[in-house]
Amino acid sequence: MKKSSVGDRKALEVEYVDKIAAAWANFLNFVKTPHLKKMMGLEHAILFILAGNQAGKTSNTAFDYIARILGIHPVEEKNRLSKNIRCLSSSLPESADADEQDNTQYLELKKLLPYEAILKDITARSRTVTISSPVHGKSYLEFVSTKQELQDTGKVQRCSLWADEEPPRPYWDESRMRLHARGGDTRLTLTPINGLSWTYDDIYRRASYIWRSKAIVDALAEPQEEHIKGGSQNIAVIHIATDDNPTLTKESIDMIFEDIDDKDTLMLRRYGVFRQVSGKIHKTFDPRIHVLSYDRTFPGGVPMEWLHCRGIEYHESRIPWSIGWLSASPEDEWFLWKEFHPAIDGAHAMTTPEIARSIARKSGDYYFDVNLIDPLANKKQANTGFSVTDDLNRLFDEMHQNEGLGTPCYWKGWDTKDTKGRDEVRKRFKNAKEVGKPFNNMVKRHGVFQRIPTLWIMDTCPNFVKSIQRWSYNEWATVQSKSSNDPKDSPQQKWSHDNMVVECLAKDVRLIYNATNRPIAGLNDHKYSQTGRPCR
Repeated sequence: MKKSSVGDRKALEVEYVDKIAAAWANFLNFVKTPHLKKMMGLEHAILFILAGNQAGKTSNTAFDYIARILGIHPVEEKNRLSKNIRCLSSSLPESADADEQDNTQYLELKKLLPYEAILKDITARSRTVTISSPVHGKSYLEFVSTKQELQDTGKVQRCSLWADEEPPRPYWDESRMRLHARGGDTRLTLTPINGLSWTYDDIYRRASYIWRSKAIVDALAEPQEEHIKGGSQNIAVIHIATDDNPTLTKESIDMIFEDIDDKDTLMLRRYGVFRQVSGKIHKTFDPRIHVLSYDRTFPGGVPMEWLHCRGIEYHESRIPWSIGWLSASPEDEWFLWKEFHPAIDGAHAMTTPEIARSIARKSGDYYFDVNLIDPLANKKQANTGFSVTDDLNRLFDEMHQNEGLGTPCYWKGWDTKDTKGRDEVRKRFKNAKEVGKPFNNMVKRHGVFQRIPTLWIMDTCPNFVKSIQRWSYNEWATVQSKSSNDPKDSPQQKWSHDNMVVECLAKDVRLIYNATNRPIAGLNDHKYSQTGRPCR
């Protein structure tokens, strides 16, 4: 009798375990792909999961959150961040019946949760799912829509935010504010079918770490892992393709995209490559190649005998001026090596005389043959009858004559007629990528050795680097606006200011023909260079 009772108890235990295993079968049998393992091992506060169509981003993120609720997430801190989870998307789950609503977050979470684990499902009055949790006793999944009034999405603190597709910025900011008191984290899952607006600049371009699946690596010829110097340590990106979905065969994937013959559309839908990347103005610009350490490149400073240039993108109000210093070697290599962005509005506003004095001090004893400014600065001011360009020329002359500050110069408006400067910059970035490092631009083409023109940016110009990286063609933010407007092929204004400085300098014939107008060998042996100014 005793043996029989022990056997019965064991049989009951096995039956109980089998029932639990059957109930949690979808979760236990979930395929642990390399990108899921990588995603669950990251500790960043914001994780941006960028994906092609049907890549599995939503189901993988749902698995991540269920693992937290069960207390088995590999990052222990994430188990703590599972009490109150906000799920933000464009629609609310309308019914507990999966066939009657299209909220994919709700659908994927419900697939992994057994009926017994759900203590309370959504109702018409409450869009919150209550789940039994061994960590907190109860965990709550709150579903919020970007179609709700913004004030209806606030009120209480949350442990984590899961935003599916790009939300309007106010909804993102409001939801993120709910996390601060508890040090919560965020998951953003996105397929950029409709293009991106603020997430490209404020999240993707600020990431300190990017991990790409093998399919993305093969398609884009990019490294699998990228640690980005200067990026936010709180932001990481996981980039996956449709090909990374283990439930799809190659044949079925090819069938999904067989009617798409436009390369950009295919890259967007299959590989999640959005227009801000495919539509970048300077596609060949790579900070790992084109951005150099000033101290290592010029340990003794930029050579005085080179051709030196300055450019000013002028603004009448509010927007800071953009000022850049660029020098050209006799070997036709250009180096942007200093920047200045004086504010002309607000608490730290500077007057024109203060800006002129700062420029002169930052320029040292270098002689600048090329001094260009936005021609808007040539407009006569009603109160003085002089233009800002006139003022700068007078101020620089007075500082040099009376104080010995700066060197003689003459500022004039730059050419705004065409995009020749942009083409020159593109060509030089392309050539710099080809040679790989500065002072190395002698190449053999068609059997003849020749120097090819290059452009390099010093790490002392971080704002110019950011602007060059982020400048792209305009993109309509929504499908609705695309349907009522022609495609926008004009560059974005937001990141154009620094770029205009470089472009307009690149049009100047003195800079373009510098290498052919000046002797390369024995330059310092001459008392005067071919520009007519003293060699230094």
